[in-house]
Amino acid sequence: MRTSMIVSLVGFVNASFLMCDSSLSGAEYYVSNSGNDDNPGTTPAQAWRSLAKINAFRFAPGDVIRFEKGGVWRGQLIPCSGGKEGHVTYTSYGTGPKPQLLGSVEKNEPSDWEPVGEDTWQTGPFPVDVGNIIFNNGETCGNKVWEGAALDRQNQFWYDRQSKMVKIYSRHNPATLYDDIECALTRHIISESGRSYVVYDSLHLAYGAAHGIGGSGMHDIIIRNCDLCFIGGGCQAARKTRNGWRYTRYGNGIEFWSGAHDIIVENCRIWDIYDAGLTNQGSKKNSQYNIVYRNNTIWNCRYSFEYWNRPKTSTTHDIYFENNVCYNAGGGWSGGIGAHLMFFGNSARTYNFFVRNNIFHTARSWSVVIADGWSGLENLVLDDNVYFQPSHIPLVRWRSWGDEKLFLPRDFDVYKKVSGKDAKSRLTTLPGLVVAPVRTELAVNDNQKLKVTVQYSETNTMDVGVFALYDSHDDTVAAVGSDGVVKGLRPGRTRITVTFGGATATVLVTVTP
Repeated sequence: MRTSMIVSLVGFVNASFLMCDSSLSGAEYYVSNSGNDDNPGTTPAQAWRSLAKINAFRFAPGDVIRFEKGGVWRGQLIPCSGGKEGHVTYTSYGTGPKPQLLGSVEKNEPSDWEPVGEDTWQTGPFPVDVGNIIFNNGETCGNKVWEGAALDRQNQFWYDRQSKMVKIYSRHNPATLYDDIECALTRHIISESGRSYVVYDSLHLAYGAAHGIGGSGMHDIIIRNCDLCFIGGGCQAARKTRNGWRYTRYGNGIEFWSGAHDIIVENCRIWDIYDAGLTNQGSKKNSQYNIVYRNNTIWNCRYSFEYWNRPKTSTTHDIYFENNVCYNAGGGWSGGIGAHLMFFGNSARTYNFFVRNNIFHTARSWSVVIADGWSGLENLVLDDNVYFQPSHIPLVRWRSWGDEKLFLPRDFDVYKKVSGKDAKSRLTTLPGLVVAPVRTELAVNDNQKLKVTVQYSETNTMDVGVFALYDSHDDTVAAVGSDGVVKGLRPGRTRITVTFGGATATVLVTVTP
């Protein structure tokens, strides 16, 4: 997913950091679902098979680990650090979809579930809390509750800590209702605390209930061209109150915790995350610096980007969130509130913090939240962004003056004046969709992918193909998938209607023999 936005300037960041790809040529290792851990792993024909083998092997700086495209691995990846002479790279090989690293246990067979009461079924046991259940690859998700007595609606589920079983309310065996059921475990899919000089490239992480990539104290990390989806929802903490137990859920797409520095996240797609798509945050004395998030597409996350750092002995500097497309914050499976930029209370000494040249399109609650006690607010640069927000939903929630102020879209100029932020940013109304081609002729069984964009200005466009809805007026002539690919089925003519954000466009399709 790309935009034609003006390229951001990152010259403030140390040049050697931006050139931190591996310089040393190391060995290459291959991993395939058809491999064998007794193999040497050094060619596709002699590939390894498991994450356990990779986690146990000690890689050297410059080494490259390649997962076969189209493959699926379940469990947790524990990466190996490289060094100043070269990164350790985890990437892919072959053809097909990106290799998947899944943090879930599959429960697809009717025999996986047993009845334990009226309209109640159980499965397990599981080694840790199950934070989410994903049905049919994201068609719908379960609704987590905290006690068995609360199970009274379809797909509500409860993780019983004593038995380590999941119980779910369902009128029928869940495996007879859905083709795929993923029970997401509360642990990071990639756990990288203390790791350094690592590259992740062209991987797909999904169905974990903690963080997709998480840890503390990491540095010299590159994450690029990766997909992360349906992550989070696990139980982070439980405490007893006067009104009973209170539970906190968590789970971010990519999180850098306490002491992270010299990091790039670029060209990734991140969607349907319980908490934040991207975040760096921390507590106890630490320094976070030289972190760049650029050219990513983020949608259906509670927060597109979240930041805070504490206490006042901590430092944050040279953070760049630029050229990203953020869509529909709060619209994912976690539901409820949503903000594109969530700046919680920040007491760390903070400077050179840039949020520029992004598109923030629709947030369920606010596009921007600035909390009380935000140290270094004058050093937070918000500018050259494009905002689209429904007129009745606040654009900015500002709590940094001791009292709360809400700015609706109509108050955009007032917000800019009193805050000193977003001076050159633009608030826009949604123009019509641009769909290409507007006419297409296909032979039977041929395919044509539609390109769907929104033009905000001469220099700002957003590719919305992944968000749009598609409908064929006659799906016996031509069918269209959720990815916008039209397939000719029999000779004739039909129309494809494309819908996004209330705007529609039509494509005329002719199918020839």
